Amino acid sequence: MSKVIVIGGGIIGLASAYYLRKKGCEVVVMEKGEPGAACSRGNMGWICPTLSEPVPAPGLVKTTLKWMLSPDSPLYIKPTIVPSLFPWLYQFWRNCNEAAFEKGYDAGLLLSRETFKLFDELEREKQVQFEMHRKGLLFVFLKEKMVEEKFHELQKAAKIGLPLPEIKTRSEVLDMEPALSTSIAGGLYLPAERHVRPKSLSKGLCKWLVENGVEVKTNCEVTDFILQEGKMTGIRINHEVLEGDQFLLTTGVWTHQLLKNLDLNIPMTAGKGYSITISNPSTTLNHPLYLGDSKVGLSPFHDAIRIGGTMELSGINTSMNTKRISSLEKSVSKYLKTSITGSKKVWVGMRPMTPDGLPILGPVPTFNNLYVASGHAMSGISMSLATGVIMANLIYDSQSPINLTPFSPERFSLPAANQT
Repeated sequence: MSKVIVIGGGIIGLASAYYLRKKGCEVVVMEKGEPGAACSRGNMGWICPTLSEPVPAPGLVKTTLKWMLSPDSPLYIKPTIVPSLFPWLYQFWRNCNEAAFEKGYDAGLLLSRETFKLFDELEREKQVQFEMHRKGLLFVFLKEKMVEEKFHELQKAAKIGLPLPEIKTRSEVLDMEPALSTSIAGGLYLPAERHVRPKSLSKGLCKWLVENGVEVKTNCEVTDFILQEGKMTGIRINHEVLEGDQFLLTTGVWTHQLLKNLDLNIPMTAGKGYSITISNPSTTLNHPLYLGDSKVGLSPFHDAIRIGGTMELSGINTSMNTKRISSLEKSVSKYLKTSITGSKKVWVGMRPMTPDGLPILGPVPTFNNLYVASGHAMSGISMSLATGVIMANLIYDSQSPINLTPFSPERFSLPAANQT
């Protein structure tokens, strides 16, 4: 029986461990904190294959330069971080063109094509308990012209059999969501999309792993890699050596630094996001909402509503920028009749971002038993099960259900650089 060490206990690591264990592998998951406690916890929980587009997009360079001047903009780059982040930013900006965007969107859709099927199977087996809602996703806009623009962009999802977005008038949107104000110009409804409560999914997977013989080691961090003749034979965590046959890095924003210790360069930075979870909210929402003009999302859960969004490039840190929180609340106030009141909990997390906007999936160059699955940006929950299946197949029998070339770690050929 092959022994696989999964380094990283976020949603990607937990999903990969789940499918590896189902294939009969001996699996150990190790996490520097608590499983599912970092970027996997406070996000919006959207399962949205339609939104598989990469972050770098045509026209974003000009917009980014304008947004850099405003700390409460949807995308904010801290000026003092620019020098150390420049190699990553240069690659990012080079991908802000139509050809790269189309290629990246196609790759994201390919990765996501089995998403709903996999979540259906997970729910049907009833061994992993988690909160999932089939409410679709409603885009709402303050400017009518943006409805048409977004409709044309989202049509691409039809390539993998997803239904076309449904254009909704102002009155139709208000019928669907009475809590919205009359300032809404119109909307788009994506009927097939879903959302989960992220914490419940991580908790459910972790519980299943422990009950099915997977060792989950918490509060332990890799301090060294043990290498022998081009293979990794073990890892050192504190004063313990953990040996294995195969190793999988699912360490999010820390992947870059870990691979740098092996003299490998994988360009990655942290795209900091914020959320506000309001328990026992005064407002009721029927659907998850995407506020198209402000790029802010709202997710209704059992007895809670979560507001989330923004992209802040300020390095690897979890410091709280209160202006970003205020910006979220200000954005929501433009769309709703009344403010959402209730018990509020604020969260910040670091999304792992690659400069081309695509995750990194596959074997690491120069080591034939080391694999990486990271860089899912805002799609970690949505792409988690699909990624888990792919990595389990790749590690177990060296095969993948899809072409992994667009996601290969080897696509980055830059010399080692000091990136944040």
